[in-house]
Amino acid sequence: MDRALEKYLSSLEKFGINLGLERITGLLTNLGNPQQKLQAIHVAGTNGKGSTCAMIAAILKELGYKVGLYTSPHLLRYNERFQINGREISEPDLSAGIAAVKKAAAGLPQKPTVFEVLTAVAFWYFAKKKVDFAVVEVGMGGRLDATNVIRPLVSVITNVELEHTTVLGRTLAKIAVEKGGIIKPGVPVVTAESKAEALTVLTHQANIGGSSLVQVGIVGAGFITNLLGEHQKRNAACAVAAVLLAGISADKKKIVAGLKKVRWPARFQVIRKKPLTIVDGAHNPAGVKTLVDTLGREYPGKKFVVIFGAQQDKEVTSMLALLRPLAKEMIITRSSHQQSSAMISSEKALELGSVLRQTASCDRVICGSLFLAGDTIKILAQKGR
Repeated sequence: MDRALEKYLSSLEKFGINLGLERITGLLTNLGNPQQKLQAIHVAGTNGKGSTCAMIAAILKELGYKVGLYTSPHLLRYNERFQINGREISEPDLSAGIAAVKKAAAGLPQKPTVFEVLTAVAFWYFAKKKVDFAVVEVGMGGRLDATNVIRPLVSVITNVELEHTTVLGRTLAKIAVEKGGIIKPGVPVVTAESKAEALTVLTHQANIGGSSLVQVGIVGAGFITNLLGEHQKRNAACAVAAVLLAGISADKKKIVAGLKKVRWPARFQVIRKKPLTIVDGAHNPAGVKTLVDTLGREYPGKKFVVIFGAQQDKEVTSMLALLRPLAKEMIITRSSHQQSSAMISSEKALELGSVLRQTASCDRVICGSLFLAGDTIKILAQKGR
């Protein structure tokens, strides 16, 4: 990326998370509303939305379509967030997109956030490349998320758990209201949520707009994905239902073939087998419980060195309590992200590179943050780790 444009993005970091649709609407208006040229599938949820997006995109690609995929955050570089048929955006296209959005932002009364700029780049890029479908992942919540300016063919809400409670609300019902904010009148909705408190809210929101709500369980035995864990079967069910409810013709063979080709890093990713190294982006109690359950099924009775690092706003105590039963040793570290926690309780975080070197001969699990997962993958790619 051009250094001046990278500096521009860095200058916006200070605005942090600032939910609302006014700035993104202004940006897109100045860009000619590229989002209106897209046939989109919109995916929200506390956990699994990235994996679900990847599955939808893989199925659509297998069906022969040109598919844009917009996700967040990235693990190693911004380019990962923008993909067409599995290929990341090129450096020239990324620079051109940010430059176009920077120009569009010049006349706005408020500076946009980094996420708003990147979301505008995604819509600009996908429209420019004339994708057949755009699969769009919500950043946070849904109702006031920058992606919520599209009218999709179908909306997906994978699940609702307690996360970002200071922003989205402190109950499942309040968080469901925020995530259910992506539901559009007359647009079908898919969810794998089953908890009554959240499901009641989603059903009510769907009914208000005359949207059909389809609740899914897990895919059948014939639908196999190489992403490990029982939760990925629920994500796959959401993905398959989303494609069909979008009115896209798809035979079972193509769907199965698409699911088998899904690649989504840092989701129970086995980096090495001997000694075992697993990297997972679980960053909230529900995600960590899923990780622990998956470890129990895949490696029954096994203990690990658990390397943990979380962001400052996360429910650390709950996550550590879930991890301790499978930990023969717990090591606290931190990612390179500015919001990474330097200390958990009274324990100071150790430097990640040093921790990875010291535990190279151990069976280990690295979790707590997607930013930590990204840093780990980058470091482990270097010799001697």
